[in-house]
Amino acid sequence: MTHLLRNDVWLKLVLVGVILGLLQISPLSLPLLNSVYLARQLSEEGEHALAGESFGVASLYQPWEPQHLTAAVRERLLINDEVGAQHDLERLTQLRPLLLDETLWLAAIYARQGRSGEASRLWDAAQAAGVLDADTLNRLADDAIRQQAWWEAGAALEGLTRLSPNDAQAFYRLGLVQSLDRPDQAVQSLAWAVTLDAQLASRLASLQTHLTERANQSPDQAYAHLGVCYISLGQYELAESALSRSYSYNVVYSEPLAYLAYARARLGLPALGAAQQAAAISPDNPLVNFLVGLTWKELDRTAEARAYFERARDLDGDNPAFAVEIAETYRIERAYEYAEMWMKEAVRVAPGDVRFRITLAQFYVDSEYKVESDGLPLTQQLVSEDPQNAQVRDILGWAYFLIGDLDRAFVEVSQALALDPELARAYVHMGTLLEARGQVPQAIQHYQRAIALDPHGTSGELARRALERLEDG
Repeated sequence: MTHLLRNDVWLKLVLVGVILGLLQISPLSLPLLNSVYLARQLSEEGEHALAGESFGVASLYQPWEPQHLTAAVRERLLINDEVGAQHDLERLTQLRPLLLDETLWLAAIYARQGRSGEASRLWDAAQAAGVLDADTLNRLADDAIRQQAWWEAGAALEGLTRLSPNDAQAFYRLGLVQSLDRPDQAVQSLAWAVTLDAQLASRLASLQTHLTERANQSPDQAYAHLGVCYISLGQYELAESALSRSYSYNVVYSEPLAYLAYARARLGLPALGAAQQAAAISPDNPLVNFLVGLTWKELDRTAEARAYFERARDLDGDNPAFAVEIAETYRIERAYEYAEMWMKEAVRVAPGDVRFRITLAQFYVDSEYKVESDGLPLTQQLVSEDPQNAQVRDILGWAYFLIGDLDRAFVEVSQALALDPELARAYVHMGTLLEARGQVPQAIQHYQRAIALDPHGTSGELARRALERLEDG
């Protein structure tokens, strides 16, 4: 009997061994799984330094498995740990050839260390292999920007500037990303972008001024000013990162917090908490109330937005921008008589500022309200006063389109694009005119250009809708 029991136990042990073998379970599996699980959890919580270390531990348990090293590198780059990332990337090269993005990261690290020869060899090898092309690099940069992975975005754009040394937009985008963490290099990149394309000078003036003054500002002020510069350039992902850093340095700095709420709303991220906190900190600050109103407006809550705009105007009745935004809430609600009244109020408050007369003209044509009786005569007057104003030419062209004069519309919108080749609104209008002429392929090109110029704005959204309509048709 004892002998049978012993045989039974022995058979059970053999069976367990077979099962463990099939499952490939080893004594190291539990610590390995714990390391990977912990790393992922830490990453989700934003503890990227600890997550990188945990993935590194996992790579020690499975030194033949590259995915742990790849994950470790990504975590380290999120906190600008170039030394740790370099170590892991060099270990990775011993396991398999580096992928394109990994090659760009290692090349960028070498370049920043002054090891230009090694960086060039990596870039040249990728180019010779046919994997280093402008479209791929732009896509990698776009993906990294959406994820706010700024180190990775910078590496892709550095590769792009090497591949296309005469591409002003590549240096422009690289300078924007560098402004967040490497202002000295950003100054050089932006200066070169302006050298390649002088039209960028006016757009970049505020950011370049900020970069020269940044060293004299406290961190909360520096990131706040940088965030405002980014918003003025329509760079909301970068703005969200900069303004979040400002908040981390000073949690009661209400203005950058209000800007942060607006940036987050533009990105479709939770924003009301930051907006309400900013309003609670500075209830009598007209700028804060204005920005909170913009945040509510982005969320399509026009009544709440109007309340904050009206509060801002009560606090500062001389600012015409507040009247314009009150008008916008009424325009969205199709209450055009009230919208017109507030647009005219903005003109009254700032009679010497032509921008508000242009805004009034744009209101008429965008709303298709009193176009022939009021909008067209006003726009014609504005063109006679400033025939080189691309925005006014575009408004006039669209007014002609709305009253059925397609030939004049085409002339004016063409003139607008000649005066300002980066006026996204004009590309949408030209796309529509080309569609009306049956030139659909050319129309698609103009819509795509509008999206590229204004990815988060009204023009980009109108262009996307037009492309969707064409695809469905």
